[in-house]
Amino acid sequence: MSENSKKFHYEVSNQNSSPEISIYGYIGQWEAVDYKGFQNAFRNILATSKEMTVRIHSGGGSVYEGLAIYDLMRSSDSNITVIVEGMAASMASIIALGGDVVKMTENAFFMMHAPKIGCSGSKEELDSAIKQLAAAETRLREIYKERIGVADSVVDEWFKPNQDTWLDSVTCKDLKICDEVITPTKKRLANALKNIAKKTPEQIFAAYDGDVPKEIKNQIHEKMKNRIIAMLAVAGIAHTLTATSEDEDFEKVLKGALDKSNRCDTAEASLKNFQTTNARILIDKAAEEGKFPPTEKEQWLKDAMENPELTARALSRMTGKPDLNASVNRDAHNIETGKHDLLKGRGDWSFDKWQTEDPKGLSKMEEEAPEDFKKLFNAKFN
Repeated sequence: MSENSKKFHYEVSNQNSSPEISIYGYIGQWEAVDYKGFQNAFRNILATSKEMTVRIHSGGGSVYEGLAIYDLMRSSDSNITVIVEGMAASMASIIALGGDVVKMTENAFFMMHAPKIGCSGSKEELDSAIKQLAAAETRLREIYKERIGVADSVVDEWFKPNQDTWLDSVTCKDLKICDEVITPTKKRLANALKNIAKKTPEQIFAAYDGDVPKEIKNQIHEKMKNRIIAMLAVAGIAHTLTATSEDEDFEKVLKGALDKSNRCDTAEASLKNFQTTNARILIDKAAEEGKFPPTEKEQWLKDAMENPELTARALSRMTGKPDLNASVNRDAHNIETGKHDLLKGRGDWSFDKWQTEDPKGLSKMEEEAPEDFKKLFNAKFN
């Protein structure tokens, strides 16, 4: 073994059945965990097995060494199970997300924070380092969002300046950071032997057979019921359930909520079909009238589906194909009076009256008699 390779501490066990790599320590070219050493162990395992376990207990380290390890795990055709023991902090949390399945021991933690950099040098070198840091942070944000499915606001909270965010295993399970929490099954000897003199042989045996005591099962069951009640409250679903309600009552309420959700989905789909049909009718008619070139039809249809009223109003103001049978003189102004024909007998109408009595005429006035429209508008709003 070379002098260089002695600096890296990797453990590869169970090579013939279920191989494991243990990442215990900080990540970096000269730390306990580096990409070169990891990929050598990783590829050696791939030569004989497509199944492996990566155990992690690390405080983080180099972004670039960590990203190289993450990419190696994600790009392989192996099935990787990651088990976080103790902590997956900083860059180690990114490596942990490289697994196909992520498990955490009950007392393990994830830690996230914005990346940091230390540098010295000229103004240009400092500016380059800032850009490098910003690019690294962007990549880490994208990995968290892609692998966990959290919103930008959640990552913003994790990446607040000068802050470390520590998440326990239960929180990680709720956020879908990990798929499973590994709880210890071994019972404390003192508890198992409590009042042993008063126990029957069957009771003593039952203390070691791995079964969950009935009272614990009841507590778990009650907690689950309370969680369901809380979720129903958040969803605004009325019910009369309590933690003491029968399982059948819970089943009825949940089935009713599911049926209601399915009906809402059906109604939403029907409404969308109705809106799509109306939009197509509107745009097809406008296309026949030549109000826009054929190349713009798809865009007009998209606009009509997103905002049908605004699109219909816009199309109503468009002239379309010229009317070959119309009079050559299309000036709607009265030559003698100098006023638009729309104003005949309506000279004293206010803007509000136009909106109530003849809104289409008001729109036409805006196009054909802008000065008259401007006077009405100013009288109303100025």
